[in-house]
Amino acid sequence: MKYRFLASLLCCLSAPGLFAADAELEAALKGSDEDKVIAVFKAKDLGEDDLDKIFDYFADKKEKYRKRYLYAIRDKGSASPAAGKHIHREIMRLIKENLVEDDLDYTIACLTAASPNKNSDLIYAVAPFLVHPQTKLRAEANKVVSVKKDERIYPLIGQLLAGENAIDKIYAMETLLALKDERAVPLLLLQLSNPNKNVRYFALKTLDAIGSDKAQHGLIHAAEGDADEEVRLKGVEILRNFKTGAVVSALQKLISDKNLAVRSLALESALFQKNKTYANAISEQLAHETEHAQKHALLRGLFTLGSGGGMNGVLTLLKKETDQELLLWSAYACNRFNESKCAEPLAAVVVNPQTEAMMIEALSALGTFKQKKNLAALFTVLQNDKQTPLVRSAALAAIQQYDSEATIPPLFELFTREQDQPMRVQMRVLIADLMRRKLPKI
Repeated sequence: MKYRFLASLLCCLSAPGLFAADAELEAALKGSDEDKVIAVFKAKDLGEDDLDKIFDYFADKKEKYRKRYLYAIRDKGSASPAAGKHIHREIMRLIKENLVEDDLDYTIACLTAASPNKNSDLIYAVAPFLVHPQTKLRAEANKVVSVKKDERIYPLIGQLLAGENAIDKIYAMETLLALKDERAVPLLLLQLSNPNKNVRYFALKTLDAIGSDKAQHGLIHAAEGDADEEVRLKGVEILRNFKTGAVVSALQKLISDKNLAVRSLALESALFQKNKTYANAISEQLAHETEHAQKHALLRGLFTLGSGGGMNGVLTLLKKETDQELLLWSAYACNRFNESKCAEPLAAVVVNPQTEAMMIEALSALGTFKQKKNLAALFTVLQNDKQTPLVRSAALAAIQQYDSEATIPPLFELFTREQDQPMRVQMRVLIADLMRRKLPKI
């Protein structure tokens, strides 16, 4: 039975038309029909032997046909090692004949074709382009390396990093950037002490791409103390992508850095992590910040995190700040975080001339806190006929929150003196409402 099956299989394999692609290729090769050879390659999934024949066939053909075959390999995304021989030969020809810069587009096409191809020798043909002056060629070569992940490229990278040439070091790090291999972290950390700021900057950029926590202390050191501001800022920016305890502590410290650009970026990096742990550091810096724009940024940061961070910063603004917009947002923060610590400074604020928005926000907060000692401030605003109707109404609404007999006598007294009819109506409604309640004495 087994032999009968094998005989049947051999008959099938000998059937006319099964090797039509091979026959078609043979006819094209024998007839020296370059166009047909390329057409067959595009249309058929040929075996390695057939592809070797094509490789030999194009060895001494005109340049235009060699190029057309290369483009066909690229467009097909061929992984065949036999097809890769042609890519290898074309790349080496371009190098040896010094044609790379003269035929840049074709060189890029060769490198693009090399990416998916499994010919192991291609890594040696691609390697010279990793240090080529042309940015496009380096970028394309790095794509090939990142796809292949061939270990044999590391000796070259090691040599470049160990050398003294800063440009070669940067080129080597471009390759490491493409590879994103954690094993490169120790090599890159060594570059953070290089005297060339561009080398240090690119080392940081590469460490960021790799994203290993093993780099955290080197990154922190660069962010805190690099001699070049641009490098420092890059370090601070990168820290946002690391959420270890050491990084959190470093960013908390950097939020109060002497350098405005550094502390501004440190705040951005901290907020990027959306970690409420940073709220205390932000609040403390808000209490000491001297730059107007940064005060706004710190206050917005507290809103972003949803925490007042102890409220020291907000309370300091309420007590010392003269900018009306900052005062308004500080009052809003008191409401947002429902912080009764704000009551005393807000009571002091509302008895002085403020914007209508600020007054309404502050009065609303005082009503929420319901502290008896602040009733005097609320009545002061209410009886001030120089205040706008909206502000006086807000004061009345705040008083209404107290639920206390202590509010009734002063309201009666004000009601008897009030000249504004709409305000009298509001007072009367409030007094009636309070009289209906069972109010505690406070």
